[in-house]
Amino acid sequence: MKPASIPAAARWSLQGRVLHWVMAALLVGLVALGLTMTRLHADLGTTFALYQAHKSYGLVALVLVVWRIVWRLRTSPPPPQAMRRAEWRMSRLVHVLFYGAMAALPLTGWLMASASPLRLPTRPFGLFTMPDLVAPDAGLFMVLRSIHMALAYGLVALLVLHVAGALKHRLIDRDDTLGRMGF
Repeated sequence: MKPASIPAAARWSLQGRVLHWVMAALLVGLVALGLTMTRLHADLGTTFALYQAHKSYGLVALVLVVWRIVWRLRTSPPPPQAMRRAEWRMSRLVHVLFYGAMAALPLTGWLMASASPLRLPTRPFGLFTMPDLVAPDAGLFMVLRSIHMALAYGLVALLVLHVAGALKHRLIDRDDTLGRMGF
C-alpha cells in the first residue's frame, strides 16, 4: 500500500517520520565511518579528520536521540497494526533496545574520547571544544572502547532485525505497516 493511501491517523507524524529516517541514515553513516576509521591505515591527518567527523556526527546523533526520546514520550503512536502478541512484543523489545543503543553509543563515544590517553580534543565540526567527562585513563579507555564497539555491533544486529521485520510485513503479510513510516 502506498503511504499516501494510508489514513493520516494510522501513520506516524511527519516529525516522527523525519526523525526516523534522518536517524537511520545518520546511524548507518556513523557505523560505516567507525568501521572505516578504525581499519584504514592512512596518514595521521586523514585519520584525525575521520575521527573528528565521527565524533561530530556522533554529537548530532546524541542531540537527535534526546529530541527523539522527548518527542516519543510526549507523542501517542498511531494505532498498532493487527499482529500476533509475540510479534508485537518482539517489535517493542527491538525498539526499546534501539533507543538504548542510540543513547548509549554517543555517550560511550564521548566518554571514550575523554578517557583517551592521547588527550586529543573533540571539536565538533571545528566549532568548539567538547569538555572531557573523565580524566585520561588508558584502562578506562579500553573498557569504554569495548563497550562502544559492542553497542555498535548490537545496533547493526537490531537494524537487521528491524529491516527484516519491515520486509516481512511488506512481502509476506502484505500489510501497510511499512507505509506508516513512509512519505
